[in-house]
Amino acid sequence: MRPLIDIDDATTWPPHIYRIVSTWAAEFAGKTSYTNDLPLRIELEARFRDQLAGYRLRAYHYTRLLPHERAMIFDQGLRMLSADLLEQRIDAAQAVGVISTAEAECFHKGHVFATGEQEHREGQVCLVLSELRYERDPGACLPLLKSWGGEGLYCSSRSVPFRARLESLGSPTRVTAQIDFADRKHAVYPSLHKVFVGSLLRLHDVGADVFYRASIPPEHVQRIDEVLLLTP
Repeated sequence: MRPLIDIDDATTWPPHIYRIVSTWAAEFAGKTSYTNDLPLRIELEARFRDQLAGYRLRAYHYTRLLPHERAMIFDQGLRMLSADLLEQRIDAAQAVGVISTAEAECFHKGHVFATGEQEHREGQVCLVLSELRYERDPGACLPLLKSWGGEGLYCSSRSVPFRARLESLGSPTRVTAQIDFADRKHAVYPSLHKVFVGSLLRLHDVGADVFYRASIPPEHVQRIDEVLLLTP
């Protein structure tokens, strides 16, 4: 695998990627202040992704973790959201005495898979490109940082009675990982080629939401850091 690419640092970009992006940036400089509004044809993204074959990009997963869950991620990696993952997290929290048996039972009955509300959430790891994204737009990541269990718990219609409890568990955390886009099933918004151009043009909203439809192995987890909660 070739050197790691950081979207925020053009010196880490391969020369051929820099040439492509700088050509687009020169063409569209001054056309817009918003990454998604860059007039780059969408069909160019697939070919651009092909140019990234063999490279990994640095990305960030925002979450809320209990102390023992850090070790779990270093051991197991970042797993796609599933009923099994939520149930194991709940059981582990009960086993270490962080939540009671009664609370564990409520959480088991109240997650999105128990209520059938998992659509558009299961089978993926949610990340963002750009380390600066949270500083510029803290509201985009705040729900994930404020509530333990993430969307799998707080997005459930049955979680209302225990949402305050979820906000008392764990610490706001950023997991830095390496991902690749060789498989086009991984979705990026805005489009990946626009994000690179926006970064080179230093547009104020640079960054993207990544819906990574595969688990990230432990060897691709770089860091796990506690972060400060910022308010919009």
